[in-house]
Amino acid sequence: MGANMMLSQQICPESHQSWQQCSILLANRHPALSDQLRSLLATDNNCSPTTWRVIGEAISGKQILHLTSTYRPGLVILDIHLERGWERTLEVLGQLQRLEKPPSILLIADRPNSKSLLEGMRTGASGFLIRDHLKTELVLAIQMIMSGHIYLSQEMINRFFTCFQDHAEQSLEKCRQLQLSKREQDVLKLLAQGESNEAIAKELFIAIATVKAHCTSIFEKLEVKSRTQAIIQALKLGLV
Repeated sequence: MGANMMLSQQICPESHQSWQQCSILLANRHPALSDQLRSLLATDNNCSPTTWRVIGEAISGKQILHLTSTYRPGLVILDIHLERGWERTLEVLGQLQRLEKPPSILLIADRPNSKSLLEGMRTGASGFLIRDHLKTELVLAIQMIMSGHIYLSQEMINRFFTCFQDHAEQSLEKCRQLQLSKREQDVLKLLAQGESNEAIAKELFIAIATVKAHCTSIFEKLEVKSRTQAIIQALKLGLV
């Protein structure tokens, strides 16, 4: 697996719809972090001056919900310490996911623990960045997320799947309830690791056509229409 989860080619949105999807809401209580984010977005905006547009800043969960409902940003960059207590921030994340048109969420933390990493991704976040890595990974993370993927740096991936190993028994039971076969579970796990159909076929010693057939079955059982939706649903359900 590569250094990051779900890498793809850089996307330079040009249509009005794509541009709207790249509007960004900053959500944190620290002016220094907001200044850093704005600076990085202005400096590393590689496509054009309108690839990203910061539409506002929120310093509370109530403000996030109001601004998101009003302006419908494509992405919310959310500091996990926005609210006093991770559980309250997690509640805000869940409320954002229940909006009619929920934004993608990129979580940021000084040094996230395994609990916040796992719960944040399961609740619907599309990515998780360590604050010290913003300079080198922020723009790439946004590009991946706005391309429909999820993003975790290598360090986060390692911790992420260590968490999954700790929840293996619970995950197995949920897979049984959804009637996922053992092979479908294997394919789903590799999908979540960002592997291509070709890589999955090679890893499992099966034909690419068989991988595609398993993916189709997985999508039907999870009631989703794409690989990315399947990964996010699997994370929410604790299947991988």
